[in-house]
Amino acid sequence: MTINHIHQAMSALAAKRSAFYSEADFQFALAWELQILLPKAKIYLERRVNNCYIDIWVEHNGKNFPIELKYKTKSAIIGGIELKNHAAMDFGCYDYLKDIYRLENLSNIEKGFAVMLTNDPAYYTNTKRSSAYDNFKIYDGATRSGTLSWGVTTKGTVFAFGSRDTFTLKGSYTMQWLLYNGGKDDFRYLVNEI
Repeated sequence: MTINHIHQAMSALAAKRSAFYSEADFQFALAWELQILLPKAKIYLERRVNNCYIDIWVEHNGKNFPIELKYKTKSAIIGGIELKNHAAMDFGCYDYLKDIYRLENLSNIEKGFAVMLTNDPAYYTNTKRSSAYDNFKIYDGATRSGTLSWGVTTKGTVFAFGSRDTFTLKGSYTMQWLLYNGGKDDFRYLVNEI
């Protein structure tokens, strides 16, 4: 399995679905498209590995390929689906990069993939405004590597949210957002190979 299989599956999805009801809906639809592309693969949803759950686990040609997903939306009605406003973009960016970190630390895998689909331009557009989550921004062209931590808020205190702590990426990842469904309704997707 390669990153091209992810792109092919996303393209097939875009031809069928303009939006999804939830991340679980997106997860199932993507897994279905991957099964069509790789009919001999074994595909599992929410497989538990190393005390964590992986959104999609693909076993293909004797090798393992975990896939982590994020589906973050802003309020809209698209294709008859009422999308929620997920807001908290700082957490959405953090969680995407933390998925990469988790995939990097899995053993016995060939490679992994972190995928995000969103209709919120705030994820893929560089606002160039300084914020406490600068290290976690995933706008188009951003490169993330090394130790990622929260910055200092305007009140001079360190931003900290429970389990959303500092972590260190082993690799370097450049964010390259691609149009989903021709960019209709602002939808774009991001894939990083681990």
